Amino acid sequence: MAPPLYASSAIMSAATLLLAVLAAARDHDACETAQQAFSEGVPYVVGQAPAASPNCCTGLGDLRDMGGSGAAAAAAQRRALCACVLSEVKAAGAMDPRRAAGLAAACKVPVGFIPTKPGFDCSAVQ
Repeated sequence: MAPPLYASSAIMSAATLLLAVLAAARDHDACETAQQAFSEGVPYVVGQAPAASPNCCTGLGDLRDMGGSGAAAAAAQRRALCACVLSEVKAAGAMDPRRAAGLAAACKVPVGFIPTKPGFDCSAVQ
């Protein structure tokens, strides 16, 4: 005898909820990792350090690697990482747009999703 339809529907709903919770936890972990990677660059971007440190540049490279390349899923990941970094910088103080825009060049790490001004639109990151 087949189980009632509502039982399989309840199982599917529970599985969907579990997947959503796991995805949110993964995204939260990725955000924390991104903020930690960028934390060494924050003093430079907010004008508290005279130059980008080697650890800052290493963290920037780690962020670039976390963002992947190409596909829509990677673009969504880059937008999420951008938002995490932006919140990290805003919490630290006033961002110097000139320094933020020049960080990739200063570190010689090409990365296009690092916020360059306080009002940076991370949703436009590709």
